[in-house]
Amino acid sequence: LKAQIINVWNFETIDAADSVDDTGLVEVEPMNELHVGRNVSLSFVSKVHDRGQPVWYAQDTNGAIWKLDLTFSNMTRDPECLCTFHSGRIEAMSVSPITYLVATTALDRSVRIYDFISNSQVSEIKFKQGGTALTWAPHVVNPKGGLIAVGFEDGVVRIIEVYDPKGLPILAGQTNTKNAEINLKQAFKPHTTVVTALAYERKGEVLATGSKDKTVFFFAVEDEYEPIGFIYVPGPVQALQWSPPSHVKSTLLILCENGFALQVPAPLPEEQDRVSTYQLQNLPTQYFHFYSIKSRIKKKREEMKKAKLEWIKQQQEMGKEIEEEEPEEEPEEEPLPPLYIPEEPSPILCGFYSAPGRFWLSLSGLEKEKATEDIEDPSAYNLEEVKQKKEYERIMKEAEEKKKKKREELIGLRHELLFLLQKNQELPKHMQLHREVHLVFIRVICLQRHLLKCSYPMCWHQRCPTLCIKVVL
Repeated sequence: LKAQIINVWNFETIDAADSVDDTGLVEVEPMNELHVGRNVSLSFVSKVHDRGQPVWYAQDTNGAIWKLDLTFSNMTRDPECLCTFHSGRIEAMSVSPITYLVATTALDRSVRIYDFISNSQVSEIKFKQGGTALTWAPHVVNPKGGLIAVGFEDGVVRIIEVYDPKGLPILAGQTNTKNAEINLKQAFKPHTTVVTALAYERKGEVLATGSKDKTVFFFAVEDEYEPIGFIYVPGPVQALQWSPPSHVKSTLLILCENGFALQVPAPLPEEQDRVSTYQLQNLPTQYFHFYSIKSRIKKKREEMKKAKLEWIKQQQEMGKEIEEEEPEEEPEEEPLPPLYIPEEPSPILCGFYSAPGRFWLSLSGLEKEKATEDIEDPSAYNLEEVKQKKEYERIMKEAEEKKKKKREELIGLRHELLFLLQKNQELPKHMQLHREVHLVFIRVICLQRHLLKCSYPMCWHQRCPTLCIKVVL
């Protein structure tokens, strides 16, 4: 089984073949050969029986299912492509503003148009790069509803047109969708890497494109899209959202993968100097950072309370009597768990404007589950060995704690004896204690040294057989 060709061999010929040398290899020519088609990459074939007749179905990794006739008779039918689809995940999709069509693109380098009423594909166009972003131009840009902007993984943006070659009404209803074809109208390359977002301004005058190269490019929407300029942003662009008609000003919300959100006004083509560079130098940009709402409220309350106390103090210094209100007893709030702030900002998934001056964001999860540790060492302890090791460590820990406690007691006694000996030396000779006391002191010192080094397990509970103290007076 090759990518585009299916070969058929005679099993009896292969079974009866003998090798002519010691290699054990036999070269056999196929009985028949079927060329399925161009740009086909078959990966699996399954045989079924339909009304007693054998039928083979083949899966094409380029996104198709083929029906094959491998009987190789006079009535053999040509390979039939039953259905086509994207060979990978769909990277972007958009619905037509005026008809029952939806456009999709994927990394299989295709843009496909589907009629979701009849549940069928009506057209397809192939390119040399995979598609990564797509948006259908709004009605204000193209009243016929046939323009689509598509971004690709190499930074190219293409404007394609869906049309009816017979000149019938442009896909205005379900009846003409079978005649839909796709034509490339314009191609330009505003970015150096993957195009991730495309958005038309609400009046249809500006097209914004975003990319992983951390830039946003603006184009004037005319018969030919003319570049206005671009701006740099703090991170790879995740999404672009223009303000809706309910807003007074036309602004673009730029959402970056690394958690930054920016807002810029729609640039005017006539105000830009594009002689030496397309970079927009003076476009006002707002950067948004996010923090805890509760901490903000608490801070504001504290500031108000502090300002009130200062005002009361000033009034009292001026000789005015101000009755201080007794503070109301506020119920104690349970302490909240500490806010989790990840080392890397949470990525923004999507966002949209809700009202003038407000927008909503959807972020990825703040906390990540700790990865489960695997056992890679073949000499690792088994469960019983782990249990015994823990028990041994527990016993040793208790012994160390007892030894530490005895050391502290002996050190205390030693300091006390040294203090008493010093006091004894300071007394007159007729009042000093005799050297029996020195003997006791020496015994204590020797006992201390022994206990710090002795390995006898019962040394702390009874007389140690290894302890032998000789005192020479």
